[in-house]
Amino acid sequence: MLRLISLLFFTQLTSLAAFSQVSTGKITGKILDISNNEAISGASISVKNARYGSSSVMDGSYQISLPAGTYTLQFSHLGHRSKEITDIIVKAGQSTVLDILLETATKELEGVVVTSSVKKEAQASVYSAQKRSAAASDGISAEVIKKTPDNNAGQILKRVTGVNVQGNRFVVVRGLADQYNQTMLNGVPMTSTETNRNAFAFDLIPAAIIDNIVVNKTATPDMPGNFAGGIVQINTKDFPASDFFTVSLQLGFSDETIGKDFYTDERASMEFLGFGVKKRALPAEFPTALYRIPFVELNTQEQFRYLKMLNNNLAPVNYGASMPNESFQVGFGKTIKFRDNSELGIVAAFNQRKTELIEHETSLKDPDLLWNFERNDTTKLHFSLMDYYSENIRYKYHVDLGGALNIAYRFGNNKISLKNLVSQVYDNTFMDMPFLRIEGFDFKGYNQVGIRHIIEQRRLYNSVLGGEHRTGLKNQTRIDWNVNLTGNNTRTPDTRNFLFNTDSTGKILQVDGNFDLANSLKRLSRIWSDANDFIYGGAFNIVTPLNTGKATHLIKGGLLFQTRDRNVEGIFLPVSNLKGTVDSILSPSNYHPNGGRIELVNASMASGAGNYTAGSSVVAGYGSIESKLGSKLRVIWGARFENYQQFVNVYTPVFFDNFTDPELQNTSLAARTTFNFLPSINIIWSPVPKINVRASYSKTVIRPELKDLADFPRYDFLTLVFSRGNSGLKSTSIDNFDLKFEWFPSAGEILSLSAFHKNMENPIEYGRPFNENIRIPVNTGTAEVSGLEAEIRKTLDFLPFAKWLENVNAFANATLLKSKVPSGALNNFYINSTPEHPLTGQPDYILNAGLSIRLLKNTMELTGSYNRTGDHITELGSNLEMINIFDSKVTVTPAYHLKARNQLDFVLTKSFLDNKLNMKFNLINLLKDPVIIYQDLNGNGKMDELIRPVQVKGQPQLTYSSGIDNASSYIISQRSYSLTVSYTF
Repeated sequence: MLRLISLLFFTQLTSLAAFSQVSTGKITGKILDISNNEAISGASISVKNARYGSSSVMDGSYQISLPAGTYTLQFSHLGHRSKEITDIIVKAGQSTVLDILLETATKELEGVVVTSSVKKEAQASVYSAQKRSAAASDGISAEVIKKTPDNNAGQILKRVTGVNVQGNRFVVVRGLADQYNQTMLNGVPMTSTETNRNAFAFDLIPAAIIDNIVVNKTATPDMPGNFAGGIVQINTKDFPASDFFTVSLQLGFSDETIGKDFYTDERASMEFLGFGVKKRALPAEFPTALYRIPFVELNTQEQFRYLKMLNNNLAPVNYGASMPNESFQVGFGKTIKFRDNSELGIVAAFNQRKTELIEHETSLKDPDLLWNFERNDTTKLHFSLMDYYSENIRYKYHVDLGGALNIAYRFGNNKISLKNLVSQVYDNTFMDMPFLRIEGFDFKGYNQVGIRHIIEQRRLYNSVLGGEHRTGLKNQTRIDWNVNLTGNNTRTPDTRNFLFNTDSTGKILQVDGNFDLANSLKRLSRIWSDANDFIYGGAFNIVTPLNTGKATHLIKGGLLFQTRDRNVEGIFLPVSNLKGTVDSILSPSNYHPNGGRIELVNASMASGAGNYTAGSSVVAGYGSIESKLGSKLRVIWGARFENYQQFVNVYTPVFFDNFTDPELQNTSLAARTTFNFLPSINIIWSPVPKINVRASYSKTVIRPELKDLADFPRYDFLTLVFSRGNSGLKSTSIDNFDLKFEWFPSAGEILSLSAFHKNMENPIEYGRPFNENIRIPVNTGTAEVSGLEAEIRKTLDFLPFAKWLENVNAFANATLLKSKVPSGALNNFYINSTPEHPLTGQPDYILNAGLSIRLLKNTMELTGSYNRTGDHITELGSNLEMINIFDSKVTVTPAYHLKARNQLDFVLTKSFLDNKLNMKFNLINLLKDPVIIYQDLNGNGKMDELIRPVQVKGQPQLTYSSGIDNASSYIISQRSYSLTVSYTF
């Protein structure tokens, strides 16, 4: 089998090389109806004054091979005006992409041929998709993606208007974060990939296989109804526009990391490919039902026997100087034509990327504010510190590994495709905490230190079998369907979390005392957990035209079903009474009756690692009518119906009098069924061909993520924060109003201005109660969100004083936002009320701007881009207020804000050998602004000087030195550099 695959691969590679050496080239593209952007199948393509010809297939695509030269092509189709395109240049071994827009024929103009140049037609087709879209949208195509240094969808989305990306992974649309956005991959709604937040990680999808990304900001009935910010639609390739075989290599580094000693725990032999879970798995003999019966049935000797099986792997290993970041990608695409005019398309890709990063952070959690003051000194705020303070060094070893294989077969007016994506992201993080202070920790008069090893492996598998068919009169009825499977797995093997006292030498570590569940989780524990999602579903859609006099309509309808099963299991071992050096403290010899042991503080500890099953299912149907009323007005209206069911079962042990054995109780939470009626209407008025005025209304709903309903504690060892579910969480109902003006001056250019308003009932926000380091989702009554968006992409060729400006493109988009959540009581045990505040995640503004300059006959391009997002709340605090020294009310535990930061990036690209060889140099984060999460302790609405705690010799707690506001997290940023070389055969 391997030999057969190798032979096929060699044959295709040889054919690609041969094609590049012959004297013919190709013209490819799609033929679309200009009135509705629908594909036209069966259109005829002929070469003027030559005998070459072709026809478009069911999705409107066509392809014609010609000797190198300049040609005029003629396009015709029954019921449409014919079009003649001049000055088409065909180069040997290359493909020219040309999309064509045909107008519907009228009796007055029947037989009239429209003549245009290739340049004008290219300009028209560039903005056609966005201009003709039923919903307000923004996007990016494969042609643009090829010109960027981006490795995955997360990096690509930074270039889409109105979208911000957090950590190259998570998307914010219109300032609405995680839970307010929906992701679709090849038409299939995706679920959260994260264990501690409701978000899809876009770094799982490699750039090589992406055909286009579209972000819809208004709803139509054929879209899922569970979003408020936007729907991010990612489509992967099936039939490549031209055959390709591309190899790409990248090397890079971060300036505060390269060359410095790099530590992790002992790695597996294949860890550079992201395979390290097996090395840290529990021993095969270890009780797999430990999370159900936490050693209660085991005698002391059995407990120690099992503990001695665990790896002694706390000591970090120095792997020497940090190595450069590296990336390798291979992409392959080919279309094979058969004698009966059917086609087989193959697209395959493989990517591997490894990075190393050393990150420095200081963290001050939950300061105890005692607003004592002296009237004769109003310059200082006096309070006692601290609940938790640490200086952290994170050594992050990161590996991406992924592949895709898409196969499509097109015959007549039918297309069948099978798209497969497998992606794995692996993180090995060693967190060194050389300076640590914790309130309540048994203080020995010496230093406290912390050691954490966090291993996480995330896998995504997605397979979609789909079909598209044309039927009916003139093949104008389109039917599409799909069935799909998605698997999502997150494994965290042997998370080691230990906070120690040291002796006077600083080398002997000691753990004393018993702790409750929360303190055991964050101070003294080893955890193994495994989360699995299995999603399957299907969809059916039909679109057919209807003419009624002078009006034309598109009637759409469809059905969708999707079922999700989620299972989370974990084993939690709270350890205490250990003593030794870092390389011996977890040694098997340390576990004995007078030494290390597992502490059973209370029965609820069995659920500490998170054990639950959950599920959801949705059945949806929709109907809509898109009406073209005259030549300037379109109305798209209809409704969507969604029936949604969900359940969460949390497992906890229950003890009975006179019994020593616990009984496992399956606690059912949040079991509910809801029915949603979601109407929408979009009105588009085009007074002139290059201008749209859009108005829309839609009803949408945000449903709680399953993990947010599972009511038990979880601890994020990277952010040092607990999270807990809320089984009483309700869905958010949203009314969306949008108004947008769009002007498309020329190819790839746009000027737009839009306003939007959203009324939310039961918005979902995350907050922390007073004096509790725990993050809880709650419904906060009602909320209003309003905003203005402006975007411009324009070539500077309109400036007459310098001809070279025709090679300069300027782009900018800005969003002004205002949101309000009124104060009010909350029906929640942990957070019982909230003050008036902006909606969590909503900044006052978002700004993106940049400049692109093409040089050396368009073979070199320099692009600079700038981004800034205003301060915004990441988590709510408590509403408890006290009087400060200025006789003003301040919140004792204020909300947590992410500080605005500036980011400036540069990309320089240079092509050689007729664009076959490309080199890209990337400079990322030139300004190096730190990443700060802060609390506004004095309540003045901004970040003032940050608190500086100091250690008084011989005292257990840190004390206040200077500053006003608290930095819950302060991360020193880094500048990164990379060079990418790619070659296309």
